[in-house]
Amino acid sequence: VLSDAVPASNSAVTKTRRQGVYVQDQIKIAEKWVVLLGGRYDTVNQDGKALFTGEKWADDEKSYAFTGRAGLVYLADNGLAPFVSYSESFEPTTGTDRTGSRFKPTEGKQIEAGVRYQPSGSDMLLSAAVYQLTRENVTVIDPADTNFLIQTGKARSRGLELEARTRVGRHANIIAAYAYTDARTTQASPLQPEQEGQRLDSVPFNQLSLWGDYSFGAFALPDLKIGAGLRYVDETRGMGHGTAVSVPAFTLLDAMASYTTGAWRLALNITNLTDKTYVASCTYGCFYGEPRKAVLSATYRW
Repeated sequence: VLSDAVPASNSAVTKTRRQGVYVQDQIKIAEKWVVLLGGRYDTVNQDGKALFTGEKWADDEKSYAFTGRAGLVYLADNGLAPFVSYSESFEPTTGTDRTGSRFKPTEGKQIEAGVRYQPSGSDMLLSAAVYQLTRENVTVIDPADTNFLIQTGKARSRGLELEARTRVGRHANIIAAYAYTDARTTQASPLQPEQEGQRLDSVPFNQLSLWGDYSFGAFALPDLKIGAGLRYVDETRGMGHGTAVSVPAFTLLDAMASYTTGAWRLALNITNLTDKTYVASCTYGCFYGEPRKAVLSATYRW
C-alpha cells in the first residue's frame, strides 16, 4: 500500500570533485636501460547528504595525497626485457570515527617484477609478471563501539599474470591471458579475528581470457574485421544477507565487428553474446551480472 511506504534511510546523494597534478619522465640509458619516474598530487572534495531529509554527512570534505611511481626495464639483444616497478595509490574514504575525526584516504602500494619476450622479426609477444599489492587504512568495526568504524584494517593481494599475443598468417591475431590472484585480509577488527587470513570478497583465484580477430584482406576487404572471445571468472567469496556464500564461476562470450573507411571507423561490440544469466557478486545481497549489451560506435581520426 503506497500510504504505508517509508523512505529508505540509507538513500543518499554524493558529489565528488577530484583534481590532480602529475609529472613523469622516461629516460633511456645506453640504449639498454629505460627508467621511469613519476609523481602525482591529488585533491578530492566530497559532499554528501541524505536524499529525503537533506541532512549532510559530508560538507566539502577534503582529502589530499601525494603518490609516486618508478620503473626500470632492461632491453636485451635477444628480445628479453625484464622489468621491475613500484607504485603508490590512494582512495578517499568518507565518514568519521567515534571521536568525530574524518577518515584518512585508503593507501595502496604495489611492487611488480616480470619479463617480456619478443623474438627479433617475430609478431609474437610473451609476458609474465608477479606482484604484491597492500592496502592500509581499511575501515573495520570499532571494538569500543560497534556503531562506528576505525581505520586499522589491512589487505594484501599477491598474483601472477601471463599473456601471449601472436599473429596467425597475415590476417588473424590471437591474444590469451591468465591471472592468478590471492587476495586476503591481513589485519581485521579485534571483534572479527576470524576474518584475518580470509579471502577478500568478489576476488577470484583464477581468470582466463581468449580473444581472436580476423581481417578480410584475403577477400579484398582489408578494412573489415570480426572478432570473438571468451572470459572465464573463477568462483568468488561473498556475503549474502550476512552469511558467507560462494559465488559460482562463469564463462562469457563476447564479439565485435568493425569497418574502417578513410578516417572513420565503425564498430559494433557485443558483450555476453549468448545473454547468459549468472550471479556476478554477493555483498549485502547477491546480484546478477550484466545481460547482453551491444554498443555501436563511430570514430573519426584526424
